[in-house]
Parts: sequence; structure tokens; C-alpha cells
Amino acid sequence: MPTIKHLIGMLDDSGEWPDGAGLYCVMNAGDHMVNHSRFQLSPLVNDNEEIVGLQLSILGLIFILLLDQRNHERYEFLAGAKYRPGRISIVHPQAVHWLTMSWEDDQAHDSLTLQFVKSLPPIVG
Repeated sequence: MPTIKHLIGMLDDSGEWPDGAGLYCVMNAGDHMVNHSRFQLSPLVNDNEEIVGLQLSILGLIFILLLDQRNHERYEFLAGAKYRPGRISIVHPQAVHWLTMSWEDDQAHDSLTLQFVKSLPPIVG
């Protein structure tokens, strides 16, 4: 698990990120999504209660920002997740919306398409 000093270094230099650390979209092609008009953020912790990542939900899209080196046994929930997605297409009944991300590396970045289901009213209170 990265120390606070290492996390600060990761913010200053992208070369400091461990292999497989970074942004994952845990939604899969063909998934149906519900648009929640909110932003949710929750920590991911290991057995020692150390933060190893963050789960983000933005308008129904679910992402994981992994701060640790990817370990397939420890982070089984990332199986099938898209690492650094290139484009997310959201298909509405009348239109298609794109969320395009740009990464400073020489890797190919997969795209995925999601089907919009419905919007939910905002939570009041």
C-alpha cells in the first residue's frame, strides 16, 4: 500500500503509479444504467483498514480509482473492468452521448457502450 509520501509523489509524477494502478470503469458493454443525479465517493480499504482506492459513481457510471498495484486475487471485483477506458458511449432512446478520455501513454484504450434506462429524481433531505 502506498504511503502518504508516495501518494503525494503519485500526484506529481504519473511514473510513480504502480503497475495496474489507476482508473477502471467497472461497468461492462451492454450494461443498463440508471442516472442518479449525484456524485458518490467511497473508500476501498484493505484488511489493515488502509485506503487502497476509491469507488466513484458519477451520474450512474461506476469507476474505481485503484491506488495500489493491481492484484487479481485481492481485487476480484475488477475482473472484466476496463482499465483507463478510451470512450464510453451512453445510448439514449433519442441520442448517443460520449465520454471520451485521453491518456498520456502509448497503450490502446478500450471503449464500451452502455444503455441508458431512466433518470431518478434527486434525493431530498
